[in-house]
Amino acid sequence: MTSSAIALDCFAIVAPGLEPFALAEAQALGLNAVAEEGGLAWSGDARSALLANTALRIASRVLVRLASFEARSFAELERHARRIAWGRVLRAGDAVRFRVTCKKSKLYHSDAVAQRLADAAMRVVPGVRAEGGSATEDEIDDGDEDVSLIVVRLMRDRCTVSADSSGALLHRRGYRQATAKAPLRETIAAAMLAASEWDNTSPLVDPLCGSGTIPIEGALQARQIAPGAHRRFAMERWPTVAPSLGERVRAELAERARPRADAEIVGSDRDAGAIAAASSN
Repeated sequence: MTSSAIALDCFAIVAPGLEPFALAEAQALGLNAVAEEGGLAWSGDARSALLANTALRIASRVLVRLASFEARSFAELERHARRIAWGRVLRAGDAVRFRVTCKKSKLYHSDAVAQRLADAAMRVVPGVRAEGGSATEDEIDDGDEDVSLIVVRLMRDRCTVSADSSGALLHRRGYRQATAKAPLRETIAAAMLAASEWDNTSPLVDPLCGSGTIPIEGALQARQIAPGAHRRFAMERWPTVAPSLGERVRAELAERARPRADAEIVGSDRDAGAIAAASSN
């Protein structure tokens, strides 16, 4: 079955408090999203998920829900896990990692939950290899292009299983190779610009620019350059996603880019090392 024939239940994770700014951005992209605690939810096709990954500036990760069910015992968990359509996001021979959080549930051992789900995935998709027990957020921050991530949340005995469609977290645009002290995440810088209601034409001045994150995010925004224009995403490896879809989405967004910003954008810092890092970035 092709990606265009599958309706996806998508959720973009957003830092707490930034949901209204991310929602406005998603709606401007044409995503029929609604704000929920911790992010944005919408139903769409693979193109919508790739569009979110490529063009959302404030979201940190895009998940696609595979299943949601009650599980008060491991037997119940295993029964439901074997019914999950693992083949939609995993290929034979793929390595997979699980990140499991358990709260207020009878099943509270995250490594044991991860193992049951891994066993089910390996039964459904031959040759799948599980990478260790439940991963921590720090272990999966950077993403690994060779390892698929499954995010599992057990809350009050309700188990939600989602596939990470992003890979490396979305704040990793690819331009920041040099950093100054206490670097600001690109997604937070984009949210600060949204909260300031900057209009893309008034001068933008950052007198404490550090490694240049706010001025660079402002320039990307003013020129309408998609933040993920120069990277690939985990879902581009999924069996149900056409190999050319990611390139088509990036090409479509590239057509909207402007040759220059209308606004004057200035960054300065008292630290010479910070200026060198900002200039390099």
